[in-house]
Amino acid sequence: MSDTGEWVALLAASALAEGEVVGTDHGDRKVALYRLTGAFYATSNLCTHAHALLSYGWVEGDRIRCPLHAACFDIATGKAQGFPVTQDIATYPVRVTEGIIEVLLPLSG
Repeated sequence: MSDTGEWVALLAASALAEGEVVGTDHGDRKVALYRLTGAFYATSNLCTHAHALLSYGWVEGDRIRCPLHAACFDIATGKAQGFPVTQDIATYPVRVTEGIIEVLLPLSG
């Protein structure tokens, strides 16, 4: 997770229910937003195994499971949790400003 980049407003915090994942786009970046035990998290929305959208999967505790082959990732760290994935997903810093979820995305190019 990088601490440099651009803060981007992606979604109203009230639009994300506890235990839910929502997919968003910013340019060509696909970002998944999560709300777990009142805290907000952001990861890449693409599974590193077969590039399915993680936001179509399901949250199990503190993990997201891919809808295609049930690959599993830790939401807070992005760590791959075993077969069939071996590559972690990116995670991004999150803040809420005036009720809007903002994510720090790395600068492109």
